[in-house]
Amino acid sequence: MCAIAALAIACSPNPAPASPPAPVGSPGPGEPVRTTPSPASGLASEAPEVTPNPVGFAFAAEDVLAYYESAGYTCTGPSPSTEASGYTVRTCSLVDPAGRTRTVGFVTDPDGALGNAFASVEAADGEELVEPVDALDPLSGFLGAMLGSERGGALVEWLAGHVGDAYAETADGGLRIATYTPAEDDLSAIYVELADQAYLDAPRP
Repeated sequence: MCAIAALAIACSPNPAPASPPAPVGSPGPGEPVRTTPSPASGLASEAPEVTPNPVGFAFAAEDVLAYYESAGYTCTGPSPSTEASGYTVRTCSLVDPAGRTRTVGFVTDPDGALGNAFASVEAADGEELVEPVDALDPLSGFLGAMLGSERGGALVEWLAGHVGDAYAETADGGLRIATYTPAEDDLSAIYVELADQAYLDAPRP
């Protein structure tokens, strides 16, 4: 599983909705709330030997999930999406050495194809906020794992300029990519999310 591990490391910076979504429901911190779409740390583990897709999500959901499990994340079983009918959500989480909770989530359609993926870094107990610089490395790595090294790496500069914003979005390869916080002036958590149009257009349950 070298490919995804290499991507997460390569995309680390150390080398549409009208309003920001908020996490809801379960499992874990839950699936981010889907709103009306706009128009268009390096972890040492092995990842599958696969060629990234040039558009959309680079890798299959099960490959990325296996990578995060091999990196020490604990993953839930599948549960119905609270935001898109027919979709299924799985989340994985890890408490990092600083005590912050890192979470990743994968939302798949009835055929098992990714429609949405999200990651977050939440403040540790007793920590008032997540400094954007502390969230940038794991969130950049997530972009690499979801988009491949070339596309993910190209977005690191955009993410670095917006991580910690209440809401910012861009687009790449048919995906809407956003970073946001739970609310204005609330840095208790920082998120990054990717979604394709089929997920955004799916009816709510």
